[in-house]
Amino acid sequence: MKNNAGKFLLLLLLTYTSCSSLYKFAIDVQLPAAITLPVSAQNVLILDNTVKQPISNGIERTFNGHSVRVDYPLSLDSTVWSAIAEIAYVLNESHFFNKVAVYRQSLRTDSDWLAKYSLSPDVQSVFYNAGDYNTLLVIDRLLFTVKEDVKKNLSGYPVFADEPIVFTDLRVDGWLTCSMYSYGKDKPLSTFTVSDSLFAKSTDSGDSTTLLKDIPEYAVHELSSRLGNQAAQRFTPTWKTEERAFFRGYNPRMREDIGYTANHQWASAESIWMAELKKKTKPVDKAKIAFNLAVANEMQDKLDSAYVWAQKAKEYLGNVDQNKNSKQIGLTNKYISDLEQRIQNNRLLDLQWGKE
Repeated sequence: MKNNAGKFLLLLLLTYTSCSSLYKFAIDVQLPAAITLPVSAQNVLILDNTVKQPISNGIERTFNGHSVRVDYPLSLDSTVWSAIAEIAYVLNESHFFNKVAVYRQSLRTDSDWLAKYSLSPDVQSVFYNAGDYNTLLVIDRLLFTVKEDVKKNLSGYPVFADEPIVFTDLRVDGWLTCSMYSYGKDKPLSTFTVSDSLFAKSTDSGDSTTLLKDIPEYAVHELSSRLGNQAAQRFTPTWKTEERAFFRGYNPRMREDIGYTANHQWASAESIWMAELKKKTKPVDKAKIAFNLAVANEMQDKLDSAYVWAQKAKEYLGNVDQNKNSKQIGLTNKYISDLEQRIQNNRLLDLQWGKE
């Protein structure tokens, strides 16, 4: 029994050592905007070129199975302004543009709410000259479908409340179409549609106006704001949290790297790993140190050097047992792929920020 217990303890220690040899941490990387605008697109004016959707289209609400459309008509008059306000906020907060402004009047006077009309060059010129704008972000169309079903509590159980208890099942779908114009171009640089949905299932107590008008109107405005956020994100770089890792050593010298990396002293960690690389003789150990050096270079924004070291790690792993070291090989290949994507993204970011 003693011998078996000792073997079991040794197995646990080996497992713990193996698992703890990889130190993981998170980093934030910037992603390029989905739509690349000319560097000159710095002063943006947001325009409403929509026609309000009639409440007789796409709106379906029932109370105990009976239509309530006529009794409690929804107001969609200002929904587009919820989207525009969110777009303006996101563009301003991104610090990607010099100036962002909103034209407070709708351009359309017709009633063809499904139609989408482009801005003529003459109309574009009017707004470009109105305040030194060189970019027009135009809201072309905003459409919703609303389906709400409200039912009284018919369970037979007593309910102690001033208002009757009802069950509400609400779904709102929305579509927002936008076009981005740039000075000197008659046609839009980009036209796209974003869509989203909002769901709500709840037990409520309240009067009919709250349940059948206020709540769905609030939901429509909330969804409109979400759509505006999605549209604005197309034009601004964003941030994403990604995972990185490096291999830990257990000699005193290698343990210093944890302190350096925790304090973002990646150059010091790099020096340790460079010295350790010269001492290693096994390809698998050299691959781990080369991997660490790739990470250290990435953390210092030396992406090309990071890529070279990651490729060296892969070369070392070409001389090891592929099955035995499959996890390390997979980690290295994934990191190379991540670096390739980040290098590509940074080139596009430089173009979008006007650094090239």
